[in-house]
Amino acid sequence: MHSIRPGKETDGSRDCGAFFIDTTGAFGPGEIIVQWSAQRQTFSDLIERLIDQAWREELATAAKFGRDLFNGNLCRLIDWSSDEGKMSLTLGPAKFMEFIGTNARHPDLRYRFGPEALTNPLGVSAAMVTGDGFILLGRRSNRVAVYPNTIHPIGGIMDFTEPMTSIPNPFEVMLRELREETSLSGDAIQGIFCLGMVRDRLTFQPELVFDVATHCDVEAILASATGAPDANEHTELVAVGNNPAAVVGFIERNHAEMTPLAMATLLLHGLHHWGCGWFTTARGYLGGTAPGACSPR
Repeated sequence: MHSIRPGKETDGSRDCGAFFIDTTGAFGPGEIIVQWSAQRQTFSDLIERLIDQAWREELATAAKFGRDLFNGNLCRLIDWSSDEGKMSLTLGPAKFMEFIGTNARHPDLRYRFGPEALTNPLGVSAAMVTGDGFILLGRRSNRVAVYPNTIHPIGGIMDFTEPMTSIPNPFEVMLRELREETSLSGDAIQGIFCLGMVRDRLTFQPELVFDVATHCDVEAILASATGAPDANEHTELVAVGNNPAAVVGFIERNHAEMTPLAMATLLLHGLHHWGCGWFTTARGYLGGTAPGACSPR
């Protein structure tokens, strides 16, 4: 496993141009330990005003385009560490409007007031590998609040319901997102593990990237996705050949349309399956460097 410590996003993340890598590995369901802190984030009066203003603007935009917008409960990343083949996460409660008003619309708050000014909800995304040899991503619709009309992995932000009966589990949330966006049931999944954690360079939002294998082929998934509960989040599913040359070619052709997380997902998938040499070559298309990204530290 390639691990990066310590657990603060400013202290050792690898710069990969469009995104930062916090840690990589192959973490199974028993190797990500989640703790919960019920303490809510507090903001200064200035940041509270920015959040309220951003939320009002987002509500107006949603009404204009007929989008549903809900100020739901999210799981923010408070702290993390990775060592000895395990990842430890401390999560706490947040609201969607806090994410919109900080990471999504005012990520510069990090530079003005420090990383603790951002809400940092923890996302989950999948490199979804099909039975006929493809990796499926999605093209986001204009109904989503962040990165509309771009190529992005299937996934979402970890959330919770009240009253909370158990600590949210990243693996369970990832599988639920796959069901909601593709209608794939649990028995269609052959294997799942976490490739690591990355952060979008623009928003600094942390994201767990998963490798998810299914025995279903692309045609079957496309057919099932049309009736998925959250099918309107994507205008199409995008198939990328699951081989080193195809992924590099896809990044080269579609770089301008891909979100930082889409690039991170493909690159972490390739790092795990095809090694450091491939990763070093492929990341050249991102215009950034990641010194030592393949070396444990």
